[in-house]
Amino acid sequence: MDIGRVRYFQVFAETGSLVKASEVLHVSQPALSKALRLLEQEVGAKLLEPEGRGLRLTPAGQRFKNETAGLLDQWLKIPENLLRSDAEKASYRLGSFEVFTTYFLGHLMKSVDLGPLELHEYRPGRLEQAIADGVVDIGITYAPIPKAGVDFTEVTKIKMGIFGLKKFKGLNWSELPFVVPLLPTQGTPSKVQGLDGWPDHEHTRQILYRVTMMESAMELCRQGLCVAYLPEFVVNLHNKTMLPDYRLIELESPLSQKERKQSVFLIQRKNNPESALYRHIAKSLRNLG
Repeated sequence: MDIGRVRYFQVFAETGSLVKASEVLHVSQPALSKALRLLEQEVGAKLLEPEGRGLRLTPAGQRFKNETAGLLDQWLKIPENLLRSDAEKASYRLGSFEVFTTYFLGHLMKSVDLGPLELHEYRPGRLEQAIADGVVDIGITYAPIPKAGVDFTEVTKIKMGIFGLKKFKGLNWSELPFVVPLLPTQGTPSKVQGLDGWPDHEHTRQILYRVTMMESAMELCRQGLCVAYLPEFVVNLHNKTMLPDYRLIELESPLSQKERKQSVFLIQRKNNPESALYRHIAKSLRNLG
C-alpha cells in the first residue's frame, strides 16, 4: 500500500475538503483525486462517496481512517526517532494496562527514580506485540499472550476479590450486578477470557455494565450501582483517598483463596538481560502483597 496515498487520505479526512487538503499537501486537486481513487483500488473498498459538490467518508472510509491514523503517525516519526539523542534514548519505556498504569505507577515511583519515562497503555496481545517490536522495553501484565521473541517471568501473585459498597454485603455473589471490562482477552494459556481475570467459563456473573476504563468501573462502584472483580491492592489504594461512604469492601465470592490469586508477569524481549529497572519493578510488585 502506497504510504503517500494513505497520507493524502488522512489529510482529506481531517480537512473534509479536496480544496483544503490540496492546499495543505501542495498538490493539485486532480492529482489528489487520482491518488484517492488509486488508494481505493489498492484497498479494494469504496472509501469516499459524493456529498453535494464534495466528498465524504463512507463507513469503510471511516474505519480505514481509524485503522491507519496511528500507523501513519508511527511511519512519519521514523526519521525523528532515528535522530533522537542518546539522552532521549535513555528514557524508560514501560507498557501495561490500566490496573497497573493508574494504581501501581505511583507505588513504583516512591521506591525508584524513573527519570525520563514513556508510559504506554495497551490491552493484552498488543502489549506483547509492542515488546516484540521494540516500542516498549518492559511490560507488566496478568493476562499473558504467548508471542514469539518475548519472554514472560512470573514475579508475584496478587489477591483479587469482588468489591462494592457495604449495601451489597450479605447478598449471594450470583445476585450481584457486575461491571466488567468491555474488551475481552484472546489467546491466553488459560480459559479466562475477561480482562479482569474472572473465570466466566466456570462462574457466570450477572453483568450490568461493560466499560473500557477501570476508572469508569470504579466510579460506578462508588455510586453503589454495581460491584467489580478487582485487585485488592487497587481497592486499598482507592479507599485511602475516599470518604467512608465511598469505600469499597470485599464481598462473598464463589472462588477459593487459591483461585483468587492472580499471577503477575514482567515481559521483555527474549534474551534481554535483566536491567536494574526490571529488578526494581519486580521488587515493587512483590511488595504489593
